Amino acid sequence: MSNIAATSQQPASQQNLQQFVSNSTWPWEEVRRRLARIVCQNLKATAWVISPLVIPKAGNNTVGVDTQFISHLGKLVNCQRALGIWFAKPGVSCPMDWHLILPPNWTDDAFRRRRAAIPADIKSTPAWGIGVDALITIINDWGLPIRPVVMDAREAEATEMIRELQRLHIPFIVRVNRMTQFVQAARNGTRRSSDDQHSAESLARFLKEQRRVVQWQDSEQGSQQGVLAAAVHVDLPDEGRVEMNPPSPAFVPISNELSSGQPTFVLIAEWRDSVQGRPSFWVSNITRMSVGSLLNCANLTRQVYRDQEQISRRVGLYDFEGRSFNGWHRHVTLVSAAHAYVSLNCLHPLFNGFPEMRSMPLAWNARSPWQET
Repeated sequence: MSNIAATSQQPASQQNLQQFVSNSTWPWEEVRRRLARIVCQNLKATAWVISPLVIPKAGNNTVGVDTQFISHLGKLVNCQRALGIWFAKPGVSCPMDWHLILPPNWTDDAFRRRRAAIPADIKSTPAWGIGVDALITIINDWGLPIRPVVMDAREAEATEMIRELQRLHIPFIVRVNRMTQFVQAARNGTRRSSDDQHSAESLARFLKEQRRVVQWQDSEQGSQQGVLAAAVHVDLPDEGRVEMNPPSPAFVPISNELSSGQPTFVLIAEWRDSVQGRPSFWVSNITRMSVGSLLNCANLTRQVYRDQEQISRRVGLYDFEGRSFNGWHRHVTLVSAAHAYVSLNCLHPLFNGFPEMRSMPLAWNARSPWQET
């Protein structure tokens, strides 16, 4: 806020801005919904990406801050955790909605809840559940388009989440961890044997000899990239079943062009970082799309992370300091508006780039269709 206030050169600007964000009553939900509709009308995106966000903090008074274990860092971090819902396509993405993930130290503490004005219906909920609920709101209540949802569920209860997405008839491409369990896809209503259950990792060993080069579009490099991948039709195990037996030839690897049948899911093993290294695993209920197209969609998570760091961070995503729950939401709503301004202008041929935020304002392009927005 101090950086923004400094541009006005008025003595009371920072205090006024603090009031506008933290203590005002303007309806951030409605602003966010209208902004999302504007962006969706003009950004012909291919997927919704649900992306986690970790914001390190020094103190413990800012809403939602707690010492939490962050698995991809492998250590405890004093931080806020949030979830962003992004509308994305190769080359550009915009955040549409944000949710602060509150730990039990906040949701179960009456004093903290009262001081931060946390609404009564906000509970400590698994991140994937928050993401699915947010997506339902975006589609049903905001009237935004249905697109495949892409998310990383390696830290979640992936099986439960996949079942919920399938129950809701939401098309998805979900990254799962190597220990996620699968069974051979049922055919003709036949019952599967309890010996058919295997981890993604054990299936990858079976699929390794079936790898083929799959092309996908790298928006950062602006070129086609090739990765080794293999895929197989699978289903989820029945609850309570235990593993393990080596995969049998009953798991028939599929070609890069998926068949026109209707098995429940497709599991893709992708060897990107090393031919001999561990693959990453993606599960999708979109079984009539080629492996390359599915990986193109899956790799939008990289696009979102890049835009989050190169645009949203620079316009203040990590910078909120305050106790107000609604204040945090107003702050990230304004960040979304700034991100959309930059992203939509970047799509316009007259845009002059992303200037240094502290030295000059964003270039005004008289012919840009986004100036009024």
